[in-house]
Amino acid sequence: MANLSVKQDNLILASIQERARRALQGKAKRAYIDAKGNLLSSAFDLAIASILNFANIAYFYRKPVFIGKKQLVPTFTMEGGFIMTEGAKDVAELRRAFPTKKVLHVTRAKKASALAEIGAPIANFEVDKETDVQKLESIFMDDPSFAFDYSHILPWTKKCSVLHGHTSSVIIELIGQPKRGMIVDFGDVKRVVKEALGQMDHKLFISRKYMAGEDSKSCRIRFAGPSGEFDLKVPKASTFLMEGEATIENLADSVLKLLAPKMPKQVQGIGVYIYEGLNKGSHVMASLSRRK
Repeated sequence: MANLSVKQDNLILASIQERARRALQGKAKRAYIDAKGNLLSSAFDLAIASILNFANIAYFYRKPVFIGKKQLVPTFTMEGGFIMTEGAKDVAELRRAFPTKKVLHVTRAKKASALAEIGAPIANFEVDKETDVQKLESIFMDDPSFAFDYSHILPWTKKCSVLHGHTSSVIIELIGQPKRGMIVDFGDVKRVVKEALGQMDHKLFISRKYMAGEDSKSCRIRFAGPSGEFDLKVPKASTFLMEGEATIENLADSVLKLLAPKMPKQVQGIGVYIYEGLNKGSHVMASLSRRK
């Protein structure tokens, strides 16, 4: 990002990657962490860990066990047995090597029939093909040209109740199903983003509720705050009236609303990171639903 140190830039990118993982659905990669702080491999593993934790059953996650010189890695190891969410052959070997312990295999229903010959109990989950979520991916755009200058007023605050300005940088994140290997063409998105930010550049952001009057060319802004009474006449062409207060959170929402209608149909979610200066800002994400 423009004007940021390498350390800050790396923190921003790390934040994007983490939020993208949380936004992904279905078969896409996602972060699952149990109550013990283990990084789990799947939603199945997280569900099992939650049940074990709820039942106060102590467990180890992916702790290796040895059968002779061979190493096996059960998904969960408890005092009384093992739970596996993959590796049918390993399930059979565990049963033979530890005949006094219980072994449970957890799988999807479509795989259950193929595992029936193991002889171990199988817990399976039905998968509805009609509702199974397809893979989603996330891309982001951190472009130096995604910046704009603006002024704003927050009348109820002490420091920001006077007219002042900022330079803001924006990062855009898009979530969707890739088509021909990509979600969108970066060039197409860049044009849309720059057009949207152009509508906000060098504008005064102010809540509509402070407008005391208007004519064809100007607005009259009036309010009383900690710094005194203000009565301003400002040109309409350089004013961006907002339904809410002109906070950085609402600015992020305004950028999102300008971009969302112009996104191609394969984009199913959009995120906006907006920085007020260099070290503070806001992030907003929204799913996109389009009625046919």
